Amino acid sequence: MRKTFLVAGIVATFIGAVLPQASFAADTAQKPVTQQDLDGPPDATLNFEAKQLRLIFGGAEGRGVLHYKGKDYPFRMKGVTVGGMGYTEVEGTATVHRMKSLSDFPGNYQGIGVGAALVEGKGATSFQNGKGVVVTTKGKSSGVALNLGVSSVNIRMKQ
Repeated sequence: MRKTFLVAGIVATFIGAVLPQASFAADTAQKPVTQQDLDGPPDATLNFEAKQLRLIFGGAEGRGVLHYKGKDYPFRMKGVTVGGMGYTEVEGTATVHRMKSLSDFPGNYQGIGVGAALVEGKGATSFQNGKGVVVTTKGKSSGVALNLGVSSVNIRMKQ
């Protein structure tokens, strides 16, 4: 009986983590990114802060400000992750490439990141959305965590 509950719990956890990622992936028709795309000046930059909780599967929530063509645009983000464990609070910056207009920025992004934190740490992640926009983050984190996994993030402009 215990094994049944254990297996059911593992399956429920897996489904709970994978279904949101599947929905994020549904609108992410990624275009190949070349180093040349990322070597040029960014189309925009952003600052963000987020909180992440991971235990193999996890989630994140945060907010930030996109700096685009001399104006600031606040946004909110929510995400799911597979891989890693721990809790961190992250502050960071990012460059944004391949963005032709403000309407290209919001949406569902997928990426792969690597980082570690033990009280304070550093990490980097690159994300791409279905419109081809690439966001490359650099962040400082506090807490205790190991991040080695796949992330999906949904970004919405703040009204």
